[in-house]
Amino acid sequence: MMQKRIIQILLIVFVGVNFLLVYLDEEEKVERTAYINNWSESFETDMVQRMYKPGVLTSSGDEHIYFDENLGSFQEFLVEEGGPVNAGDPLYSYTVHNYYQTETNLLNQTEQINDEITAIETAISEMEMYQLPQAASGTPSSFTLTEEQLQIEFPNTSIEAELMKEQFLLEKQKELAQKRAQLESVQGQLTELQVSGDTITVESPYSGRVSNIKDSLDNPVITIQHADLHVVGELTESERTQVQEGLYAEIDLLELSVHLEGAVQEVSDIPKSITIGGKSIYPFHIALNEDAEMDELLPGYHADIAITLEESLRATALFEEAVFNDSVWKMTNEGKIIKQNIETGLHVDSMVELTAGVETGEWVAVEPPSLFHEAANFITPLKAKEITKDSFSVSDNTWAESFVTGILSR
Repeated sequence: MMQKRIIQILLIVFVGVNFLLVYLDEEEKVERTAYINNWSESFETDMVQRMYKPGVLTSSGDEHIYFDENLGSFQEFLVEEGGPVNAGDPLYSYTVHNYYQTETNLLNQTEQINDEITAIETAISEMEMYQLPQAASGTPSSFTLTEEQLQIEFPNTSIEAELMKEQFLLEKQKELAQKRAQLESVQGQLTELQVSGDTITVESPYSGRVSNIKDSLDNPVITIQHADLHVVGELTESERTQVQEGLYAEIDLLELSVHLEGAVQEVSDIPKSITIGGKSIYPFHIALNEDAEMDELLPGYHADIAITLEESLRATALFEEAVFNDSVWKMTNEGKIIKQNIETGLHVDSMVELTAGVETGEWVAVEPPSLFHEAANFITPLKAKEITKDSFSVSDNTWAESFVTGILSR
């Protein structure tokens, strides 16, 4: 009994002395060994930070058609409320009071629309020729359209800037198509007037659906709802600070197996309502890409929206469990672990982007961190399931030597 007690005391003293030596080893003369139970390899992946919001399809807007009673006497409407209308379709007709005044007015409209078309074409040409900076400098680049004297400030990331450029060109192309349709309508009215001498048929410069007709002839006499659809949604105050125009968006319709792509076209600076005790909600809408299939889509269809806030393609990443206060425990080829400071980028789900300190394919220790020491030798458990025939890369003549050396090194 006494002998057993002595052995216990000696063991306690032995452990205590060793602990004290390690604790007081400020010059790290005592060799340490870190047992690593779990480790991980840094990998390459696309890091994308998204915001998910519900949305709904709606018409991209209304266009109003007017009738000036000073120009003539109204004859009849040539469309029905609720019916479809295409650009160039007749809307209504009227008899002019003064042929020469009406002709002059139509000629002036033709000249004005031609000037507007020229300005839009110039803006498109200048934007297409403008080369975006290849690398982000941290300072947004700016671009001035000389004809419109309009200055556009691009974001400081090349991806967002490219999306903004594409969105600008899409909007200008739509505007150009509308102006050309408007010009064709005015030229048609002028030709009809010159042939008939007193009658003009007003044609639609827009395609869509006739949503309202006013038989009282109060302006606007006809309202046309655009055939083009866009997606609308709402943002909270904190979300409003993250979303800006030009951001890429993906849309999945809930009732259809349809996946659409687009970009944030407008984010309201004014909330739907302002109250001291209430929450401020900011509307936004997303313009769909021109190649989107609209045949099966109707206003009112609900959708899930994924807005890309930031992205880093082919980034080096680790899972969060391998990162300890902006540092990792890197496992070197020499069998040691070292504490490596890192710089991080995006945090997506449980992954962390590494912008400095770790390269793709390097190994880091995960647990138990309490046993990790700077420049300590490390050992890992043998995982029998991971042993394959290819694991043994030594020749038949040296396998025994390598096996014994491995055991002794432990």
